[in-house]
Amino acid sequence: MLLGMASGEATKPAFRWLVRLIAVSAAVLVPWAAYLALSLPASVSARHWPVAWAGLDAVMAVGLAATAWLAVRRDRRMTFPAVSTATLFLVDAWFDVCTAPAGRPLAMALADMAVEVAEAAGCLALTAAVWCTPAWAEPRAGAR
Repeated sequence: MLLGMASGEATKPAFRWLVRLIAVSAAVLVPWAAYLALSLPASVSARHWPVAWAGLDAVMAVGLAATAWLAVRRDRRMTFPAVSTATLFLVDAWFDVCTAPAGRPLAMALADMAVEVAEAAGCLALTAAVWCTPAWAEPRAGAR
């Protein structure tokens, strides 16, 4: 089942078109990424740099809190914030390392990357455990 659809529904035209759109988008992103790699300036100044980074960390904190809250309630829906938060941790680690200047800041970014990758792995491991364990309950009617 994908997105709660019965297997026969996966052959509907809308579903097939959505899959094609996603596949074409993936193919278009490859030359776009190459273009960006060749055309973007080596450095830029961002007006709201602290807001961008603090906002990203705040969203990651909310994702972790939602994951924990749903996990404590044994709600399978915790996999959605868990996977999203893992993705944000990996993106944050990538940009921390790629934007860090050489020397001590880069060393700190690499150390932070290790923590963030571990946090992402924890979220993904929790998600795998939920879907591999039949004991996890479906959302309760009063749990909304």
